[in-house]
Amino acid sequence: MIVGLFPLNLNAQWNEQDAQTNQDFWGVSFVNAQEGYAAGGPWQFTSTSVISKTTDGGETWTTQNPVSYASCIFGINALNSDTVFAVGCNASVYHGLILRSFDGGENWDIKNISNTWGFYVIEFPSPTTGYTCGWNGRIYKTTDCGASWSSLTTGSSQTFRRMSFLTDNLGFAACGNDHASTNKIYRTIDGETWSLISNFGSSFIIGGMHFFDENMGVVVGTDGSKAAIKRTTDGGENWIDVLDGNYGFVLESLVFDGNVGWTAGKYGNNSGIFKTLDAGESWFLDYDQLPQTPYGFANFDTTSYLVGTQGMILKNVEHVTQVGSVEKQVTPQVFPSPAKEKINIVFPQNTHILPFEIYNQMGQLVSAGYAHQEDKIEIDVSSWPNGMYFIQSRNKEKTLRNSNKFLIN
Repeated sequence: MIVGLFPLNLNAQWNEQDAQTNQDFWGVSFVNAQEGYAAGGPWQFTSTSVISKTTDGGETWTTQNPVSYASCIFGINALNSDTVFAVGCNASVYHGLILRSFDGGENWDIKNISNTWGFYVIEFPSPTTGYTCGWNGRIYKTTDCGASWSSLTTGSSQTFRRMSFLTDNLGFAACGNDHASTNKIYRTIDGETWSLISNFGSSFIIGGMHFFDENMGVVVGTDGSKAAIKRTTDGGENWIDVLDGNYGFVLESLVFDGNVGWTAGKYGNNSGIFKTLDAGESWFLDYDQLPQTPYGFANFDTTSYLVGTQGMILKNVEHVTQVGSVEKQVTPQVFPSPAKEKINIVFPQNTHILPFEIYNQMGQLVSAGYAHQEDKIEIDVSSWPNGMYFIQSRNKEKTLRNSNKFLIN
């Protein structure tokens, strides 16, 4: 656990954005704090799917219907400003949909996969290797950035609804009898074959899942009618309940940015957004006035987005304050990502010496140092294990922190 890594004085407010549609949103993805996508459509497949895009941090949205038939998009992943993937269901023939754009969502290449009724999520652990999962026990994989997809053997015929990948070969997928009974977790260590590692039976339904490495992970969902969060440190052999309190709603989404994570749910008049600062060991209620049911989180730096039913898009910008004033934060830029041998870190902020730290996915400090304004620091990472890393910087008064992430592969 990282001790003292996060500021205690946070002013958070979730504000509704005008999505220009009342369609349900099931997925959201942001390239940076300004540019992102929300995707969805009617669960009953009564009309076409929808993809909305913003380039100004959610102030305005442009909405399009990328396919002309009854459909719904459940997952979206923007790899960069140009390359975007979305997945869902073609309800006219009940085939899986995979959409790909190379021009920022202006045009879409559409694939129909006949061996499954649809797909729920799509993840790319590297720029060319990606996975999607859905009905009929199907997990599909691409190694050429979506040009072609191959079906993987899972050993299950159930519905896969959640995924969490760390590298091209190490990943987790959760399934159940249908989308509302996800209670089993499978793992792959070679990117091809899968084995069952956790079965919660009927006592717990998974609404979101995230793994930090092969041993440590978090799942959120419901235990009966009560919100529940569980955490494992032994690869799913044992799970510990980590949410205190009795909250009468289902948790349906989960996202982490380093050790900071969010999950949310709503049922009737009961709702809540929970937040963790310590990789899921403890959680606190951050907000309890959700207007609609939430289904997707996205986070970039200190800006978070939550989407849900009836076109709900909420935005939260966390400002760290000092003596009542909001100060500009310092974001270190890291390239290339993914990296193999070296990374470059640039600090463009016009200020004095900046301390920085780099942590791995387990929250362990792997490197630290100082940089002057506009310094470019080069670090040899050739011996570092593959995976996601997080760099954090502070201002000279040590009151403000900001972060970025990069991939070694």
